[in-house]
Amino acid sequence: MKNNPNMKYLLIGLVALIWGLIIYKVIRGLSGDDPPPVATKIKPPQTADTLSAYQLTAASYPDPFSNELIEEEVVTETITPGGAKAPAGITPANPQPAPVMAAPPPPPPPAIKYSGYIYNPQTRKKMAMITVNGRGLSVSINEKIDDKTRVLDITDQKITVSFNGKRIEYVIGG
Repeated sequence: MKNNPNMKYLLIGLVALIWGLIIYKVIRGLSGDDPPPVATKIKPPQTADTLSAYQLTAASYPDPFSNELIEEEVVTETITPGGAKAPAGITPANPQPAPVMAAPPPPPPPAIKYSGYIYNPQTRKKMAMITVNGRGLSVSINEKIDDKTRVLDITDQKITVSFNGKRIEYVIGG
């Protein structure tokens, strides 16, 4: 192929053809005979009859769009241990103790999805692949997920965690 004289003429012909196409496209682009742009018609949106679409309720709610301030009268009365009402502004000698509030409910455990585990035969450790509240993690046994949650056990079907001292088991996929 190196000494074939016909190959030289074939390559010269290809170069001339490619340059001819390039020059033709440049001249055609500069000629200014572009077709007219396509006219698109935009249909204006139809206005809905909003006056008949809304109704006022008969409830006596204040108008949320008005700038008027509504003043409420605050009345304070004190009830004495005998059941009699004391005049406003005077506190009784033996006030009633305030009721004891119940403790707030404990926070819910984190939403954990167990996807499986990876076993390293050299170190003989299992790493669980989990998703905690939408965040992907890989944890091992006795590792903390957050300040209240610790991994206790990893098997092929479930992961056991301790949350605030309670044992919770999560099965694979859920």
